[in-house]
Amino acid sequence: MIELNSRFDYEELKELIINVPLVCSSKNLLGGIQQMNLIIAEPARWNLKTLYSEPIESVLSNELDELEFTLDPLLNSMRQLSSTSNPIKSEELSLFSQLIKRIEKADSYYYCLSAETPRHPGNTSLYSRISKLKAGVRSLMSDLGRQLALMTDEQFTECSSLPSIRPFLSDLSTLRKKSQSLPSNLEDFATKITGLETLEHTYIQLRNKLQTYIEDGIHKTKLSFGEANRIALSDPDPDRQKQVFQSLTQTLEQESDLFASVLNQITSLRLALCHAKKRKDVLDESLELSGLSRYTLDTMWETIDSLLPKLTHYLNLKATEYGQEKISWHQLKTQSHVSTQIPFSRAIEQVIQTSNQIDPAMGNFMHQAAMNGWIDAVPSKNKPLGGFCAPFISDGESRISLSYDESIESGRILAHELGHAWHYRQLESSSSLVLLEDQFSMTIAETSSIFFQLLFVDGMIQNSKDPKEKKSLLSWKIQDSLTYVMGIRAAYLFETQLYEKRSSGPLNARELEDMFLEAQRKAYGDQLSEYQPFEWIKAIQFYRAYVPFYNYPYTFGYLFSLGLVEVAKQDGEQFAQNFNQFLRETGKKSVEDLALQHFGLNLSQPDFWYQSIQRIVDDIGEYIHLSTT
Repeated sequence: MIELNSRFDYEELKELIINVPLVCSSKNLLGGIQQMNLIIAEPARWNLKTLYSEPIESVLSNELDELEFTLDPLLNSMRQLSSTSNPIKSEELSLFSQLIKRIEKADSYYYCLSAETPRHPGNTSLYSRISKLKAGVRSLMSDLGRQLALMTDEQFTECSSLPSIRPFLSDLSTLRKKSQSLPSNLEDFATKITGLETLEHTYIQLRNKLQTYIEDGIHKTKLSFGEANRIALSDPDPDRQKQVFQSLTQTLEQESDLFASVLNQITSLRLALCHAKKRKDVLDESLELSGLSRYTLDTMWETIDSLLPKLTHYLNLKATEYGQEKISWHQLKTQSHVSTQIPFSRAIEQVIQTSNQIDPAMGNFMHQAAMNGWIDAVPSKNKPLGGFCAPFISDGESRISLSYDESIESGRILAHELGHAWHYRQLESSSSLVLLEDQFSMTIAETSSIFFQLLFVDGMIQNSKDPKEKKSLLSWKIQDSLTYVMGIRAAYLFETQLYEKRSSGPLNARELEDMFLEAQRKAYGDQLSEYQPFEWIKAIQFYRAYVPFYNYPYTFGYLFSLGLVEVAKQDGEQFAQNFNQFLRETGKKSVEDLALQHFGLNLSQPDFWYQSIQRIVDDIGEYIHLSTT
């Protein structure tokens, strides 16, 4: 058998094919090779046309008509049930599960379309219709949950014991439990939720309207928030970086009162909801959504604190390299710059290679994504920072968007989003009564993506033959690690303080900024000369309607994935089976139960977290070694 790598010399292969008998014709194989070479050699464009038959606009409109026609009777049927009726009917549950997959497919298609063509004339209508369908799904689930909450434990057990109900048992149990804890005044509760959604939308509009400028002595160029942030952190010209960073900071300071008003209103509504639900605090709800205990979260943070001096040693090393007493946050984020250019072909090859080492099925999947038009990696100023992965679970596919610029960061993003795609593939045959965005616990949502990005970065470091390049890549990896264990820790500390202080009254922009700067000082061990300004404006996570404390899940996911990389090395082939089953059970059990069940890991104990953080400390040790040889 002849094995072909994704990088090859076309003429050599042509000669090889002509002289070796093959089952298929050499002409067809050469055509496939030419196509693969074309797609992989440069940033690819995705193909959205395969998701719906042509003409897509009319087909999609008809699909939404049919979904609306089918969903409305289900809503009416549920609302007409009496308190003594059995709401658990397998035929309706199966139909509803299929409807959800079709609605999610339309939603993902809209998301991709709006990213590709922001001003497409059909976007507004699509958004309105899909939003109404998703609201209908949530309304139906709310009605079902209330019916389930009226049942006794014996009635629920009896009605849900049928084999046809078993695929939905976890969702039904969760719906029942949530409905039992809902406040009595549901109308007021719904009003507060709507208020949070409106405020999130207001924040997005305000941020999208932000503009700053850059001058080159002759011209004055207007920049959007996204463009300015990208230049401030990743432009190859250090002077341009610094100029835009300062200009953006000035713009944010000028507009800070508006954002402070929005954040105060969001915080006030969250506190009111917390009181209505009779919860201990806002973090309590977040932990429930994450499937994580407060004890385990505290254990993770305490372990990070215990190793903080070893982590901040890297900051001191960088300061010495720059001839300074301390470096600034902006220097930390920008001066771990990797000059090595990573062509798209090399990045794809690296993702496939490192995935193959875990499981050939993973490598084949990554190759399929690259070859079949799932990735849009062409750089565009209209694309947001980072990237996204839109799932099309019923098709077993995803679509990925990013601006690939041949940097290590864009390679990391590519691997990260392909990791999300692998997670979605594991859910292809699952049946759910909950929208995917409501089903994913925050702690598990980032596990697969970070796991694959770690494989990619480690592979790049291990394969590098140039000591200077290896040191540069390692420095970048350490800086990225510190973002998770320090930068995100600061966001968590800030949000904790935010709810405590907001309960006594509104906070002005200066108070919010001082709180965040103090949180950063603590998280970084007071080892930086300056800290990131106005992060409470830049980060959308503080303004999300449905998810408070969307910060610690990133730290959790990173350290958990670091630990899983070590487990993969120890468990060999068995790891892939355990990992895939872990992903398939997303939302069915708590992350702590799943980690214990599939990997034998007790996340409530500090040993696991110590070993994960020690990997970062080991990287710092390797960096020191490379610096002295």
